[in-house]
Amino acid sequence: MNLNQLKYMVSLAQYCSFKEASKHCCVTQPTLSNGISQLESQLGGKLFKRTTRSVELTRFGQHILPLAQAVLEAKDELEKTAVRFLDPGTQILRIGMSPVVTHPYFNACIHALKDSELWSDVFLKQCFMDDMAERLQNDTIDLVLQPRQSTRPSIYRKPLFHEPLMYLPPQHDLIPRPGEDMVDIQTLENQTIILTDGCGLSDVIKDAFDEAGITFRRYPGQALSYDVVAQWADLGLAGSILPRSHIPKGFLHAKPLFYNAKPILIHYEIVWNMAFNSNGHRQKTIELLSHYLGNGSQVL
Repeated sequence: MNLNQLKYMVSLAQYCSFKEASKHCCVTQPTLSNGISQLESQLGGKLFKRTTRSVELTRFGQHILPLAQAVLEAKDELEKTAVRFLDPGTQILRIGMSPVVTHPYFNACIHALKDSELWSDVFLKQCFMDDMAERLQNDTIDLVLQPRQSTRPSIYRKPLFHEPLMYLPPQHDLIPRPGEDMVDIQTLENQTIILTDGCGLSDVIKDAFDEAGITFRRYPGQALSYDVVAQWADLGLAGSILPRSHIPKGFLHAKPLFYNAKPILIHYEIVWNMAFNSNGHRQKTIELLSHYLGNGSQVL
């Protein structure tokens, strides 16, 4: 097994076309096809269903794809870290992101960082919160975009933007009732809530219930994506709570979550480490991020 084979797999999964994937990888179609076949042989299972009209991942391929992507991302991170260490003049900005963070101007923000001449390159890494905290402490990332949580205080931080939390009732229950525009969190006491782990959203939800002085029950299953969280609520398995930006299009049952007649918000922030705090480009970088991603008062 080699990295080229993994690159071929990821590209073919993205383009669903041997012609387009081989063009992206700058190899011939036979080379890409042979690489995929060799990888399938080494792994012991078919990664793709191939017909004369379509190419799609098998269930085995869907299971393997995230691991292949992680290996390629690790390779990229290794190369950039080596360059950063061996050539201090090469300024690489390494940003860690919680999966829950999204913003309509994020792409424009990253392009502005790259065009600013502050940094030679900008490297993004999507991580779970525990992994990001360790990377920040070990100085393998420079700053983090994350939801604010009571359990993760930091000296070096700056508020960015916030958005409402929305309640998605289990559809067998039909809460909230037709005509209601919001849901008071106190009406959810002892209700079962579907959570996701690692991204920080569960901690934000727990903080909201703690502030209201009530508890909830955790749904015993575990959803791996926000779409699945919404789908399970729609199936009536339990209620769920998501930021407004992660409510699937066409989902009409989500209602803003309130406490004491005020909307409950999820706040996002930049957090950085001591090493980055002494970087000469730190202030301008934080100012640029704040300009594009809000100043703490913006609501999505």
